[in-house]
Amino acid sequence: METIISYVFIGLVLIISLITYRYKRIKIRQYVLSEQLYPMLVFSLYMEKHLGKIAAYNLQIRTLDDITIEKICLELIDKRREFHYYDLKEHQLVTDVPMRIKSNHSFQYRIDYKQLTELLEKGGLPFRTFRFVVTDQIGRKYKTHELGLNKKWQLFRPDSGNYN
Repeated sequence: METIISYVFIGLVLIISLITYRYKRIKIRQYVLSEQLYPMLVFSLYMEKHLGKIAAYNLQIRTLDDITIEKICLELIDKRREFHYYDLKEHQLVTDVPMRIKSNHSFQYRIDYKQLTELLEKGGLPFRTFRFVVTDQIGRKYKTHELGLNKKWQLFRPDSGNYN
């Protein structure tokens, strides 16, 4: 009788652990890749993972004053530190540009991972690192940190190469 109870208890523990594992794996997670603080806004980049794979990147803009977002670009930086730009609206990665955001509000742009990697693969412009750039109505540019891609086409923040 005691062995039957112990087997039932072990079975219940396994079933409950399997259910919680599946629930946590199905859940969509967001990781902060970059967060830049400017006097007018806070510009953040999040990586969204679903089922352990990268699904999308979210650009979040939290404004401190009224602002109009005129343009969202991808700035490609090659090894000679020369800049090339892709307008994300022209490549249909973002919509709702230009966008007016009121003071103390935020807006998120979702960029699909597959579309972004296709743009970078087939774009034809050489790059080593890149960053997202938002331009407001006056022409001021707000940029994320420089980002790079590893061999598996996963986004990361490369180090500066300066130590101590």
